[in-house]
Amino acid sequence: MDLSGKSALITGSARGIGRAIAERFVRAGAKVALNCVRSIEQAEATAEFLREKGGKAIVIPADVGDRGEAQRLVRQSIEQFGALDIVVANAGVIIDKPFLENTEDDWQNATHNMLDAYFHLSQACLPHMIERGHGRLLATTSIISEKYDFGPNKMAVCTAAKAGIANMMRAIATEVADKGVTVNAVSPGYIATEMFETIDQAGKDAAIKMIPMARYGDPMDVANAMCFLASDEAAYITGQTIRVNGGMFMG
Repeated sequence: MDLSGKSALITGSARGIGRAIAERFVRAGAKVALNCVRSIEQAEATAEFLREKGGKAIVIPADVGDRGEAQRLVRQSIEQFGALDIVVANAGVIIDKPFLENTEDDWQNATHNMLDAYFHLSQACLPHMIERGHGRLLATTSIISEKYDFGPNKMAVCTAAKAGIANMMRAIATEVADKGVTVNAVSPGYIATEMFETIDQAGKDAAIKMIPMARYGDPMDVANAMCFLASDEAAYITGQTIRVNGGMFMG
């Protein structure tokens, strides 16, 4: 998969899945803009790592749950690269508690950082892509929007936000399909990242028993799927979700 000459913006890319996506894109030849809200030092370290590998990487901090910030992020990415070919909405949070214990702050945290972020980022980048007649808008969704019983793990508010992204993705894909822009998603299962370590251990122990491959995923497993969807090889694929979960969800 060749992304030579392409430029990409990846939100939530200081670490974990986002960092892996950035690394995979750079290996495929793309220039990348890394985004985070608070993990600026980690993002700068990731950018330096990618530059040492011969890639071009910049860091643009922004809270994409805020409309103005999302617009600034896209505008600055275009200014730095001259154009923006690929946008990956990857920012996310984990809130693991029973539904009746969720607070208003939990709800706002989940929707702001995931669903609001996808809405604002999509509206910010699509006019540019439509004008150019080419673009790849990608999102990281989650198995939690399709499978709900994870034993001790309870993620109702995150489920709502991720399911909203998955459904909005298909609607957007339909609207821009004839404009040279594809819109797709990758749905990870249990992926071994730093964020994954915050999940209750009993829940992780229950989850591993549900995975036919009998292992947690690696961030690069998700990144490889993202790279495919960003490439020319995926030009006739839109409105789709690739599930990367070791067979955990077969329905």
